[in-house]
Amino acid sequence: MSDPRGPQPTPPDRPVEPAVADADVQAHPGWRIGSLRGTPIYLGRTWPILVLVILATFGPSLSRSRPDLGAGAYAVAFAYALLLLVSVLAHEAAHALTAQAFGHRVHRIVADLMGGHTSYQSDSNTPGRSAMVALAGPLANAALALVAWQLLAVTPAGVPRLLMGAMAYSNAFVAVFNLLPGLPLDGGFVLDALVWRITGRRTTGLLVAGWSGRVLAALVALWFIGRPLLSGRAPDFFSIAWGALIGSFLWAGAGGAIRSARARALLDQVRLGDLLHPTALVPAGSSVADAVRLYGVHGAQVVAVQDAQGVPTAVVDPRAVQSVPVDQQAVTPVLAVAHQQPAGWVIDLAPDVPVTDAVERMAQLEVGVILVRLPGGGHGLLDAGEVEDAASRRA
Repeated sequence: MSDPRGPQPTPPDRPVEPAVADADVQAHPGWRIGSLRGTPIYLGRTWPILVLVILATFGPSLSRSRPDLGAGAYAVAFAYALLLLVSVLAHEAAHALTAQAFGHRVHRIVADLMGGHTSYQSDSNTPGRSAMVALAGPLANAALALVAWQLLAVTPAGVPRLLMGAMAYSNAFVAVFNLLPGLPLDGGFVLDALVWRITGRRTTGLLVAGWSGRVLAALVALWFIGRPLLSGRAPDFFSIAWGALIGSFLWAGAGGAIRSARARALLDQVRLGDLLHPTALVPAGSSVADAVRLYGVHGAQVVAVQDAQGVPTAVVDPRAVQSVPVDQQAVTPVLAVAHQQPAGWVIDLAPDVPVTDAVERMAQLEVGVILVRLPGGGHGLLDAGEVEDAASRRA
């Protein structure tokens, strides 16, 4: 993990110790339940909480409106939770497929307590692409709602028709609700893209969409909880539970967008080249001794390992190098002291651009370092710890 100080400039005989993250130890977001065109699909660890909320709210309501169901009302509520899972996965799959159509690498799809999210590599994004990816999800739900509505007329009466009606209503609601203009909703990403396109600044788009999301959170709380109070009656458990769940989700997501915008504004002031450590490359079949000889050559402070195609795949850990006896360095493979990095950890950027794009790639891959391939040749390693230090000095 990262040294809290970050790597420090050192003389050639003392290589920089980058904060490396081994791709094999990244935490999974939940239980893997499938894949979509190579993208893993996870059932988030918080999804069972949403199931419990649905059982606690819809179960009693069904028992009162359909006393003939008895305890089966809770089975119907559970079936509704499964249908909701299908709707969420269809929503996220639409995001993922649209992102892939634009050439973005999609990392994962997750269904969780707050619905779901799709993580994709967006460093080459544009306002138009961002808006299209965001709109794909609500459009998928609108299509599901239309199909369910058409099937409602031929669905047998009773529980099947009840569930089909719930499918139509919930997907229509999700489609409309997600189009509201505030982060973290899809409509917030559309608003973000619009402001980004008009101003030319992604930071401004995030800030506007984030504050709009907080306004929506307050309106949701007023609708579910304040509206009954204004009419002279106490809100029921259903209103309190869903108002609190949706309102807290919106408030937290909007707050995250605002913090991200403020952090991005600080990062926009930091030049990438000011934080890069010159990096030398060594073939995968090399020894530890070969890597040691590269430190200090042409100012190299970091050594990375490249595969047979010349693609860097790992970064050498100097602390592991120091644990190898000098008389064993010539016969010890360099990969024995290197940390493998995930695909996409090498990015092409100019040294005079803001460090923001590189930091976004780090966040997407959940790594502590990233390798920058420079336009004029050569490579430089960026360490997350140093970025944080540089941003804090700007604050």
